[in-house]
Amino acid sequence: MTQLYNQKQQRQQQIQAFIKGIGISEFQATEALEIALRHPSFIYESNVDRQTKDFQEKAYRRLAHLGDAILGAIVTDYLYERFPESTQGELTEDKQSLVDKAQLSEFAIKLNLPEFCLLGKSLKGKPLNEQERLFAEMFEAVLGAVYLGFKRDFSQVSSWLIKHFLAGALDEILNDEEDDEENFEDMSLDTRDYLGMIGLENFPDYGWAPGDDDD
Repeated sequence: MTQLYNQKQQRQQQIQAFIKGIGISEFQATEALEIALRHPSFIYESNVDRQTKDFQEKAYRRLAHLGDAILGAIVTDYLYERFPESTQGELTEDKQSLVDKAQLSEFAIKLNLPEFCLLGKSLKGKPLNEQERLFAEMFEAVLGAVYLGFKRDFSQVSSWLIKHFLAGALDEILNDEEDDEENFEDMSLDTRDYLGMIGLENFPDYGWAPGDDDD
């Protein structure tokens, strides 16, 4: 009995440490956060009856579903506000970059989810890069709990998500795109430059360019 009490007390301390790490003062949705940090793989290895296991998994999945919806709405709103000249297609492409499983898994790692979450024994030893989908979903569940912790205030949870995750991720994506464009431009050579590179700078100009179709 004492051991069980100590385990619960230790878990409460971990939850409080996690709350401190996410930077939300007076967080009120502690119970929801506990649900979000308890993966179904852990639930079904625990010593509770099947009905309780099913109930706990359902609660986790519901939070992940809520977080997924909130995430999509925040990202859409953020991109719409930041890029007033972008087309629907461009906004959709940028959104996909911010909500894909690899990106959400990076957010989860930044939030130290691997350290604080409860996983089943079969998953604990796996490398993080093999658990992208798991941690992406868990990040969504945590976001659902954060949304409840902000008492469903969309503006507050949006500001939190943008400040801690979206702004930096989007800047990185845009920088990568600029680097790709610069590299492409550096690789683009006109005909005379190309001929010079292969030692044929005196080759007559027939209007030919590298890559032209002979037809």
